[in-house]
Amino acid sequence: MKVTKIKNYIVICLFLIFVFGFCFFGILQKDRDFSEMENRTLQKFPEVSYERIKSGEFTKEFETYMSDQVFLKDELVSVKTVTDLAFLKTKQNDVYFGSDGFYLKEFRQNNEQLDKNVGYINTFADKMPEDVKVSFLLAPNAVSVLEDKLPLINDTDDQAAAAKRIEDSLSDKVSFVCPLDDFSKRSDKDELYYHTDHHWTTKGAELGFDALMERMGESVPEADFTIEKLADFYGTMYSQAPYALAESDTIVLPTQNDNEITVSYEEPQGDHTAPKACKETDGVPAKSGLFADELRAVKDKYATFMGGNFTRLRINSEGAEKDESVLIVKDSYCNSMMPYFCTKYKDITVCDLRYFGMNTEAVSRLVEERGIKKVILVYNIDFINSDNSFVWLE
Repeated sequence: MKVTKIKNYIVICLFLIFVFGFCFFGILQKDRDFSEMENRTLQKFPEVSYERIKSGEFTKEFETYMSDQVFLKDELVSVKTVTDLAFLKTKQNDVYFGSDGFYLKEFRQNNEQLDKNVGYINTFADKMPEDVKVSFLLAPNAVSVLEDKLPLINDTDDQAAAAKRIEDSLSDKVSFVCPLDDFSKRSDKDELYYHTDHHWTTKGAELGFDALMERMGESVPEADFTIEKLADFYGTMYSQAPYALAESDTIVLPTQNDNEITVSYEEPQGDHTAPKACKETDGVPAKSGLFADELRAVKDKYATFMGGNFTRLRINSEGAEKDESVLIVKDSYCNSMMPYFCTKYKDITVCDLRYFGMNTEAVSRLVEERGIKKVILVYNIDFINSDNSFVWLE
């Protein structure tokens, strides 16, 4: 009986040490402003006032604060991943642990949102003047191209069905291409997507560009590139299910030789990974190149392309094949395609609808003002299946 009591006391003491220890060290540790693991700004201690407590704002923000500032949070998430793997779980936070070290994001087809977004695209395309051509590159995700890497038992939907639904619903004014089948049949398809991130690699982006040019009836320029490699890249999928033994990826940055490229951040609001050069001076848009130097060393190295995502920017590519103005409306998959777009077009306006608002200049207005005759949409399947920002096309 005494031995049992001693064991119970030991368990209780360990439990209290664990709980109060985390509370104690949590109080002592300095609040973090940003989580590189989650690639987002963390909640700071909320402002206290009677009005905010009454409205519930304080309680809501305090709950987020407690979650964000947990002592050793990143380490605890890693422990959970290891525990899940030990118990032979195949998925964590909607991310499958695929073979050969691939993290694959689960896809659940949302026909309601998908149809709504296609409707916005159709309305936009039908409103364009007859001499404006609208093209749409739909990028497949790794979960469909690398479906052979998925666990035998999985519950992800078929992206081929989603792509077919989109194609069948699009206006005749939209020239559409989705290289899902071509990617899936390639012997080197493992090289088209990162192991730890949801984006395609630079090689995948290049092949996507080639498919788009072929569909548009355009030639692919012959360009000479200098290649820079960024090692130790751990992407968004890794952040959702961190694992100490996961192998990092390498990002390839292609710089076209004998071409001067300038990026002007006309409306730099975006995902807050902007290059330092993006700060406006006296109302004049800041300028930089295609790659953000200060982001080469951070965890989210994919943000090196363009410095991240922004409401609107304009690119001048002096060595482009065509002295032509185009508009690209896109998600982040397009960022790694920009070196190839710069080989083709001299004047490129780029819009990201996620950061649009009531005061943002309409996309259709930009087409008219800048004499644009080609509008190119670049979106991945998972994005058009879930995002609600396409309303800003109208």
